[in-house]
Amino acid sequence: MDGFSDEVRSAADELGRIEADRDLALARSRKVIRLSKRVIHGIHTGSAVEDDVAGLEAAMAELMSVEAPEVRGSSLVQDAAMEYAEAMLLLSLVTSGRVPSHSDLGISAAAWVLGLADCVGELRRILTRDLMDGNVGSARTTLEMMEGISGELMLLDVPDAVAPVRRKQDIVRGIMDRTRSDMTIASMMSLKTD
Repeated sequence: MDGFSDEVRSAADELGRIEADRDLALARSRKVIRLSKRVIHGIHTGSAVEDDVAGLEAAMAELMSVEAPEVRGSSLVQDAAMEYAEAMLLLSLVTSGRVPSHSDLGISAAAWVLGLADCVGELRRILTRDLMDGNVGSARTTLEMMEGISGELMLLDVPDAVAPVRRKQDIVRGIMDRTRSDMTIASMMSLKTD
């Protein structure tokens, strides 16, 4: 068994590098998730988010720079990428009405789709706030965005082993049903006051 011990040591070294990358990715993914939440919160409160967005983009780039492909493709990294997608997509939707692609964001298609699905709930929060403020027109614009997103999401047929899209589709469907009901009531109320 010539060289067998060397091969075992080589494998152990490689596993050590993967473990070090995983530890690094864990800390970086927490930072991405924390900053994503700050950006989303800032959007909802109307706070300035530019610094948090810059920090989030830098943190995501650091996370994606881990060398081990086993770590980059892990749920640890993909969950952080999904949170990043949710924050960046929501920001783009509310500021420009544009939806950047997964390539634009530098993340996997699965993380992008799951983050996009989560955006529907965040858009509902914006719509609800607009309704409470009596801004039915703005709420209608948000509803149109939500319907566009949910309509496309419902067309996806992806095995759960690739991305757990079905569960997100069910959640989005429920959000849309409640939102349409809220919009119907608000529209009827605004007709009564006119």
